[in-house]
Amino acid sequence: MPFRSLSLTGEQIRAGRALARIEQAELARRCGLSLETIKRLERIRGPVEANIRTLNAIVGAFGEIGILFEACEEGGIGVCRPPEGRAGQGVRERPIVAAPPGPAPQTQLLHRLIYHSRIKAEPGASLRDTVDAITDSAAKRNAALGVTGALLACNGRFLQVLEGDKDAVRQVYGAILLDPRHTDVQLLDSRAIVSRQFADWSLCCGVFTDDGAAFAHEPALRDGFKPELLSPASALGLLATMRDLQRLEPRSQRGRPAACTLAAECLDRSCANGPAGPDSLSNCA
Repeated sequence: MPFRSLSLTGEQIRAGRALARIEQAELARRCGLSLETIKRLERIRGPVEANIRTLNAIVGAFGEIGILFEACEEGGIGVCRPPEGRAGQGVRERPIVAAPPGPAPQTQLLHRLIYHSRIKAEPGASLRDTVDAITDSAAKRNAALGVTGALLACNGRFLQVLEGDKDAVRQVYGAILLDPRHTDVQLLDSRAIVSRQFADWSLCCGVFTDDGAAFAHEPALRDGFKPELLSPASALGLLATMRDLQRLEPRSQRGRPAACTLAAECLDRSCANGPAGPDSLSNCA
């Protein structure tokens, strides 16, 4: 059974849309899904049958407008809009009361940026060593700036989401653009958000045979990794899925890439040691 970070029902999707006060067509646009898909899912009574990318795209689209799906203490999933200043903390929506006189308080928005690039190995270094060097320096810089996110390194390509203060996110992206190890940098999305979807850092590496069930319908992962085929919503869904898979075997057993004990099982031969197998991804220089 494919791993899912969250199970939603048709009723919960309808409730989230009602709380957000948006039409089915608007939800479909925000998710990067078809209108017919949204209609089909909302007609289902009970848990919907959808792949993890679709579920994460829906959750991510709702999250951008402040609607969260949170686990309840008694079990199940609740739909809520956190009070101002508490986004992402799972607090139930408070009663609507008359606003006090005077100007309305301003909500401080965060910023999200998604990009993809190719990685060029440093002279005399392997691609894995170059990825290590990039991620080590980036982790220190981003922590100092309060920027979080997720990075998928696969087949010599990077797909990364950055979240935080707008100026801090722009500073990080500016450093990436000036880094000669990043080539063909392409901005996929840049927008204001009300809460972080990636509150911690996650480095996702490798592709394994067991991933087939989770990514069977993902064109970007066929015959290599092609992040240029991703929409902003599908990129978020893919990154959220890969982040969640880090908690499961075999990835939960992976050490640092430089001492990766799973190299023989990894289908991404651009970073793994040893000769490429017949079903492996093509090498990237």
